[in-house]
Amino acid sequence: MPEHRGRGYGYGLLADRTRHLAQHGAEKIIGETDQPNVPMAAAFAKAGYPMTQERAFFV
Repeated sequence: MPEHRGRGYGYGLLADRTRHLAQHGAEKIIGETDQPNVPMAAAFAKAGYPMTQERAFFV
């Protein structure tokens, strides 16, 4: 919801789940988001997820 945007909730959830997966033995964690979703891309970058590829859809 728009009134909840920009408060870091997405990053907090990402960081929490990343820790959870790592603590339970995950050796590789992959996330993805749509290209226009700049806040989520920023959350991935802040959490240390490298960008390894991009997809383009042509209509």
